[in-house]
Amino acid sequence: MTYIESIRGYPYMPKQQLADEFHIGKTTVYSRLKEIEEEIRNGRYSDYAIINDGNIVLVNVLVFIDYMTYRRRLREKNTRKYVPVFNPAEISKIIGWENKPVRIEGV
Repeated sequence: MTYIESIRGYPYMPKQQLADEFHIGKTTVYSRLKEIEEEIRNGRYSDYAIINDGNIVLVNVLVFIDYMTYRRRLREKNTRKYVPVFNPAEISKIIGWENKPVRIEGV
């Protein structure tokens, strides 16, 4: 017998949870979100990267990981052109959010 095992996490987190998950200060999260908003305006990320509805602010975890990974290069004019295109599927695979076939022998 074969079945598909699906491992996923919730793709959005509030600011405090991001700070806790990544072991960074809430102030750092706030400043990174301002920078991510700039990248949304530049077209790197879609409008769905940050859900902002008044007091409800949720951040796409895959966007946050990508931005933290490439932040230094994105901030520099000469190096940002070498940053790979945002690939949420690749990040999902790396962090273990994936579908994989599982075979059970003898069933």
